[in-house]
Amino acid sequence: MISILFLLLAPLMTAWILPLQTRLEAPGCDGSGIVDPHGRCNGDGIIEHPENPYPYPYPPDGRWKDREGFVFDNPSTDCAFVSQPEIWDSFKVLEKDMTKLFTRVHREVDFTVMGHHPVAGHYHDLLHFYVNALRRVSNMFLDHAELFEIHPRAIHGGCNSQWSVQEINFKGKMNSGMNSRLFSFTPSFNFFFLTSYLGDDFDVVNVWVTKWDKRHQIVECRTYIDAPRIIDGMFKNELWLNASSIRENLQYIPGPGGMPDLKELEDLMGYPDGRKYEN
Repeated sequence: MISILFLLLAPLMTAWILPLQTRLEAPGCDGSGIVDPHGRCNGDGIIEHPENPYPYPYPPDGRWKDREGFVFDNPSTDCAFVSQPEIWDSFKVLEKDMTKLFTRVHREVDFTVMGHHPVAGHYHDLLHFYVNALRRVSNMFLDHAELFEIHPRAIHGGCNSQWSVQEINFKGKMNSGMNSRLFSFTPSFNFFFLTSYLGDDFDVVNVWVTKWDKRHQIVECRTYIDAPRIIDGMFKNELWLNASSIRENLQYIPGPGGMPDLKELEDLMGYPDGRKYEN
């Protein structure tokens, strides 16, 4: 009886449901095709990459496939400059491969680290910024490099705008912290007591104001960082002089870690597509 009733009502139910159906569309699209007429938001109702709502080349091992659930203001990849998804990738990749910095940041970048702390100042090129600032900070995490994390929290601008603003969360364990202890029970007997080498927590959110060129490289940047945390970290992991954003960084000041191999760093420089600088 129920089956017969269903067969009789099915045409009526179909006629009532069909007008209420909307065309299937990818996340972030409204079906109008206005967002990205030449990309995934073209209004045709077809989700071409349901497992990848923001189609941009991912690392070969599939890391960050959903970009940690990040919601983009503008997910379009049809851009005059760098797209927001590519900006996300550019920061995230530094979590495990800092060498990518040398293709994402132009070698003659105009870089200012704002504030009053050991790595603050105006840098006229990539190498001085790397040696005097970034490398000194990254050396604080060498003992726990596998625990270092980078999480983009917000991205504004970019795409058809040459400027973008990013809020980036840096997390990790510093070299400083609980360490092994040597206990002496008698003048002739020492006991080496091992404790967990946990390291001090590091968790900050920095703001990067970046200008990109058409080759998808950062050519100008101002970054605002958590000065007290940087000062605290460097006090625990290196003892060095203070600085301010009005200092012109024209000489290398690598800190206690010493100078890196500049030739090796220069060899890493180039454009994102793999081409090297002409001179």
